[in-house]
Amino acid sequence: MKKYLVSFLLLVLAACAHNPTAAKDNEASTPQPVQSGYLKVNGTDIYYEMYGEGEPLVLLHGGGSDIHVSFGRGISTLAKHFKIIAFDEQGHGKSPASDRPFGFENTAQDIAEALKQLDVKRAKFIGFSNGATTGMYIGIKYPELMSKMVLGSGLYSRKGAPPQFWVMMKNSTINSMPKELQDAYVKVSPRPQDLQKMFEYDSNRMRNFNDIPEKSIRSVKIPVLIMQTDQDVATLEHGVHITRLLPQGRFAVLPGPHDNFIGSVSQDSPAMMLASLNIMVEFLK
Repeated sequence: MKKYLVSFLLLVLAACAHNPTAAKDNEASTPQPVQSGYLKVNGTDIYYEMYGEGEPLVLLHGGGSDIHVSFGRGISTLAKHFKIIAFDEQGHGKSPASDRPFGFENTAQDIAEALKQLDVKRAKFIGFSNGATTGMYIGIKYPELMSKMVLGSGLYSRKGAPPQFWVMMKNSTINSMPKELQDAYVKVSPRPQDLQKMFEYDSNRMRNFNDIPEKSIRSVKIPVLIMQTDQDVATLEHGVHITRLLPQGRFAVLPGPHDNFIGSVSQDSPAMMLASLNIMVEFLK
């Protein structure tokens, strides 16, 4: 458990571990977006990409991450079934940092406003890690935007993770962040010198993490699939508890660590990637 928590701290709730080989694979396997650009959203610029056709499916990446680190190896499959709309949140990926406050609720507000500008009135959602926590906030605050939602490896209360995790998060520095994730940010950011700012966004967001009230979670009436692994940051008990709070909650557990879903790390486990994608697509359709 201690070894696992240390490795997760190093990811700083990143969507998935990133490595150069995976980056090359992502570039080769991910199609070109049919539309991309920036939206002026709540005083900051938010970058987005679209893929495929059909019913909208919004992707919410993890912390310390971006669209392609979290979902690069899954976009081509998901785009066969849905119109993918993916965002880089404030200060991540191609979205520039800002002096504006940063947190889960801010990002939820940004996504709601961005979808309004894109004339998307209702969509399905996949959120991973910090993106799953953001997704829960969207479901609570903007229920009219959602028809179904998959939340992978999310955390919704402080007691959902072991105490050691919070201690190590409190003491994290940018040196805790894997060089691969730093390189991924520097490669695509419009201001690579803002790497420290991005790290502070994510570390402070987790240091100041507040529980989502259970009453609010119960208010999410749409079908929600809670997914996590058996070695995740959140305990299995946490996943089960959150599922039971949701009026239409479902729960799926897959073997492996936190980042063993559909991001670049899944090049080491293609069977896991396919299993995750199949479960998500089946649920969402």
